[in-house]
Parts: sequence; C-alpha cells; structure tokens
Amino acid sequence: MQKKRYPGVRPFETTDKDLFFGRERDVQDLSVLIALEQLVVLFGKSGYGKSSLINAGLIPELMETEDADETQIQPIVVRLGSYIEDASLSPMDNLLQRLSEKTEDNAGSSFLEALLPEPTLWYHFKRKSQGPSRFLLIFDQFEEFFTYPLVQQEIFKTQLSELLYAALPQAVRTSAPNLNQTQRRFLADPLEVKVLFAIRSDRMSQLDSMKDHLPAILHKRFELKGLSEEQAREAIENPAQKQGDYNTPLFTYSPEALRLMLQKLSESRQQAQMPGIEAFQLQILCEYLEEEILAGRIPQNRVQSIHFAYKINDIYEGYYQRLVDKLPKQTAKAAQQLIEESLIFSDDKTGESRRLSVDADVLVQRYIEAGVTHATLRALENAFLLRREANSVGGFSYEVSHDTLVGAIISRKQEREQEEETKLVVIREQQRRKKETKQRLRLAGAVVLAILGFGLAGLAWNKSIEAEMQQKNAEEARNVALQAKKEAENSLTALQNEQKRSKANDYENYGDSYFNLGKFQDALENYQKAIEQTPDNIKIKQKIMICLSKIKN
Repeated sequence: MQKKRYPGVRPFETTDKDLFFGRERDVQDLSVLIALEQLVVLFGKSGYGKSSLINAGLIPELMETEDADETQIQPIVVRLGSYIEDASLSPMDNLLQRLSEKTEDNAGSSFLEALLPEPTLWYHFKRKSQGPSRFLLIFDQFEEFFTYPLVQQEIFKTQLSELLYAALPQAVRTSAPNLNQTQRRFLADPLEVKVLFAIRSDRMSQLDSMKDHLPAILHKRFELKGLSEEQAREAIENPAQKQGDYNTPLFTYSPEALRLMLQKLSESRQQAQMPGIEAFQLQILCEYLEEEILAGRIPQNRVQSIHFAYKINDIYEGYYQRLVDKLPKQTAKAAQQLIEESLIFSDDKTGESRRLSVDADVLVQRYIEAGVTHATLRALENAFLLRREANSVGGFSYEVSHDTLVGAIISRKQEREQEEETKLVVIREQQRRKKETKQRLRLAGAVVLAILGFGLAGLAWNKSIEAEMQQKNAEEARNVALQAKKEAENSLTALQNEQKRSKANDYENYGDSYFNLGKFQDALENYQKAIEQTPDNIKIKQKIMICLSKIKN
C-alpha cells in the first residue's frame, strides 16, 4: 500500500522511521540519557513532535542497537487517554494490557503466585521474564494520567515505585530459602525496568504530585526544542527524495523555494516569541506541496517559490477546511459552527485572537439543535481539529488542537459571514420587489373597482378602462420582472468577470515569477492563460510579445 511522504499533523509512527529526518541528534542524546538513568522525563511544547520522536526515532533506535554484553531492551508504549468514567481502564490495567500484548508468560514462573498475597506490578513483569530482562516503559502524553481518580493514581505510583526500586518484594525474599535451585536461579535473573514520561511543558508542574513515591522524577529531564533551520531543511528535503512505495514520485525543492519555506516557518515562531521551527507547521506546508505534486500541478516535480509564495497563509486555512470536509456533511456543518463561534476569541479592535477552552457539556447543550453530541466532539478530536483536557469540575473541556489553526478559523468565519450576508441582501431585495409588485396590483384592483361604481350606463366604457388598466398593470409587472432578470444577469456577469480577473491576476503573477527566473516558455504559458480570462488586457498582451521575443532570441 502506497503511503504519504509527509504525515501532516498526525504523529509519525514506527513504520515511518525511514521518513523521520532532522532529529537524529535528539534521538541519540535521549537514547544515551535513558541508558544512563532509570527514570527520564521528555518534555516540550505542543506541536514540537514528542510522539514522533518516540515512535519513529527512539523505538527504532533501541530495537536496532545490538550490544553483545547486554540484553536488548523491550520498549512498551502506553497511551492512557483522558479518563472517561465507566469506560477507561485504570493506569495499572492499561499498563498490564500493553505488557500482555507485547510479551508471553514464562512457564517456569508460576510458583510466584503462591509467594505473593496479591499480584503486584513486579509480579506481572517477573512472570514475563525470559532470563535477564530489560524493559523501557514509555508513557506518551502523560499529562492524561492526572485526569484519573486519585485512588487509581496512588495505586499506580506505589506499584511503579516498587517495580523500579525493589529488587525483590519482601514477601518473595522471605520465602526464597524454601525454593528449589531452579526457582532461586529464576529469581536471581536480573529484571531491569526503566521509565520514560513524555509530557507537555505547560503540564510539568503536575509531576510534583508523584515525588512522594518517585522522588527522582524531575532529576533527569530532556527538553525537545523547536527545529533549527538545518534540522528543518532535512525534514523538508529528505522525504521527497526517499525511494520506496510512496504515492508521489521523487521530487525536489529549488533553493529559492527552500529558503522561502524556512523564512516563513521561522517568522511564525518569532512572532509568537518562541525559538526554533515547529514541526506541526512544517508538516502542514510539506503535506500541501506533496498533494500538489500528486495532482500534477507542479511541473517537472520541482517545487518553486511560486507554487506557494502567494498563498502560504491560505495553506493553513485550507488545511483547516480540508479537515472539516473529511467529516460527514452534517457533522462538518455543526463542527464549523461550534469551532468558529465558541472556541475562538477574536477582538477586531485590538487584533487579539486566541483559543478558548469550553466544557464539553456546555458545548453539547449549546449546539444540540445543530446535532452536536459527545460522539461529535470525539470525532473532531480524532480528526485532530479539537483537543480534550480534564477540567476542575471533574469533566472535560475542548479547545482547538493548535494555535496554528486560529488564523485560518477566523478567516474562514469571516468568509462564511460575508457569504451569508450577501445571501441575506439578495433575499431582502427579492422580497422588496415582490412587495412593490403586490402593491401595484392592489392599486390597479382598487382603480378597477372604483370604475365599476359608475353604473351600468358606462359599462362598456368601464370595461374598456378596466382592460386598459389590466393591460398596463400586466405590462408594468412584466417590466419589473424583466428588470429583475436583467439585474440578476448583470450581477452574475459581474461575478464571473471578477472571477476571471482574479484568475488572470494569478496567472500573471505566476508568469512574472517564471519570467524573473528566466523561464520564458513557462512564463508565456501562464500569460496566455491570463489573456484567455481577460482578452482585452493590453498589459498582458505586451508581456506575451516580450516573451515571444525572448524565446525567439
């Protein structure tokens, strides 16, 4: 099955390891820290790529590393998910389920059950030991742990502490002299367990609540920072040149296109006063260009600056709309209304805009008539449009998944409001004309009735007047209808002409860019497309003549 070279905002998976570029040094440094320490915290801002670093960088590195003197470490990735009452497994059960999926019981370990009054985390891991064993427990998006009931958190902390720091539980140690040689040898086999917690920077303070059982939890930390320009260059260029079964052929970026991409990506972070380039934004831009390659809209499979320079801001807006369009029609309509009206704050006077976090129950109640349910919110979360967080009242709040989408959402909202306003103006005009026509007809009817009052003597004359008035009214009604039709046709023509002028401007801009690059044949093709839209444009005709002259020479 063919796959994409750039996953967009979806985190890289382990199967994407051959496409994961730019983070090689981070992978090595994190691997070394894990080798030296028993417990490590990986932290970084949302959108920097912590999950991708784990999935496509760290895990493949651990699996490929071979050391004759050491047993290979077995990574076990645990994603708890935010707590849902009566639906979520406890953190302990979640971990044990992942352990069972990845390993098998050692047949010779059954004697342990009789030694312990109740199964512990140490017991479950020792049952999986096949001689000397090494495990790395990776808890991704660990901020979700703190949404679980405190009782479940306490059990997890206690059990994890024993697993990490107790070579043998006291109950097992006491019974050891009564065991046979095979059983004692099994207990003597080393069981090494390490832990990596991955958490957002703004949730780091929550780890303080674990220090009572894991006092070293904040001692060894690894911060994942934004991409440097060199790292970003590798993440942009290398996937496009990767051989394999991908949905696009190999393609390249011109030096000017690459320079402009890095410049734009850096600018957005500087405006937010954050160093480095965000992987989230980089992936959206690269995914868009990959789709353009797939659609055949980039000649010679070489990305030039003209393919995105004039619409780079629209690419992020388009990404938001593409996410919405992938939803079922009714869900998409409700989603736009919910997101644009309730989850974004925008002040026209100050220009300030930001994401809002709103309780899930409030959102459902507010948009229940639009068809919004809790299932709708989860669908938007799965589509990476929304993100869910536990709130202080024991429920969940939702917010837009990333700051990058805020500008796009505001822009799309303004466009939608303008479209609705235009439709409203048209409807009001149609209603006004209809009302005027009815008034004219009522007036004509009143005149006819008055004429009939003159009596039978003037019946013939009255009939003549009535016929004349009816004919006149009919003529007026026909003229009104013709005028309305003419105005509608003029509006449609004006709209079509505006669309043509817009297309002509785009083609002219593309032509100018190619002309400046010395690619006169490409420039000519774009100028010719522009003149098709606006045949009377003298300026474009002149540019065509200049191009023809350049090509001839």
